[in-house]
Amino acid sequence: MIKNFFCSVFMLLAALVVISGCGTSAGTTDATADDAHIEEQVTIKALDIGQGDALLINTGAQVILIDTGDNKYRDGEHKGENNNQLFEALEHEGITHIDKLIVTHAHADHIGNAANVIKKYSVGELIYNGIPSAGSPFRSMLKAANGNGVTKTQVKAGDVLDFGKGVLFEVLSPTSELVAKDTKALTANEKVNVNNESIVGRLTFGEFSMLFTGDAEKEIEKELVARYGGEKLNSKIYKVAHHGSHSSSSKSYVKAIKPEWAIISCGREKTYGHPHKEPMKLFKDMGIKVMETDLNGTITITTDGKTYAVTGER
Repeated sequence: MIKNFFCSVFMLLAALVVISGCGTSAGTTDATADDAHIEEQVTIKALDIGQGDALLINTGAQVILIDTGDNKYRDGEHKGENNNQLFEALEHEGITHIDKLIVTHAHADHIGNAANVIKKYSVGELIYNGIPSAGSPFRSMLKAANGNGVTKTQVKAGDVLDFGKGVLFEVLSPTSELVAKDTKALTANEKVNVNNESIVGRLTFGEFSMLFTGDAEKEIEKELVARYGGEKLNSKIYKVAHHGSHSSSSKSYVKAIKPEWAIISCGREKTYGHPHKEPMKLFKDMGIKVMETDLNGTITITTDGKTYAVTGER
């Protein structure tokens, strides 16, 4: 009986060891580590939406969309149809809610789908430069924001947006002076350069940085270099201004940025001939690697704050 008692105790202890060991198995530990690693990843995508800009940022804490493209441009065999490429791309990414919608300026290929995005994706906050526009896309955007209870935030140089998980976005342009000047000019029905009203901002996450530029042209680039030098412009990745137009990407500006990669968002139909040969030659001469949405499809940048990777859809 004593022998049977000790055997029973031994078998019970062995069972307890096995059970307690299941919670710390190698598979469970690895899965937890992988989950933590995934949570630390920030993903930035230059979406392939034809002519225009649409940049999707997912920090793990927030989903941010910078610009929306237009609803009248469409590439390839569907040219001429309503442009659902943005919504197809967002659906492909599994997006159901957008925390922050940033529109860089009031041109249709950057803001044309803003009203539809607000209605469809329960946008939490609309961020723009505060400069008014008589254009229907701008008016439709504000109407949708007001009708859906979206917080509206106007930004200028010096403002810093918190994207969560240590990801910051510092606004470098437009200045409050430019906002006041163009607002006054528009009130007086005077012409302004809407491209130069673009929100230019630098995203930072650990050692990683990326410069977002809208359609800012050389006049603004010159001011940015004079104001910031390379200290706040220097970035691993440069979202090329104005779809690779020769109106932007001046040599002094690109030298101040010192990018390793240049990302160009443009349409395959070459509505405006983008990208132009002048900036492309400059990038080549400076040894900067280039990807374009017209050639590579959606471009994905992933970073853990130390290293990063750039991949094209095709």
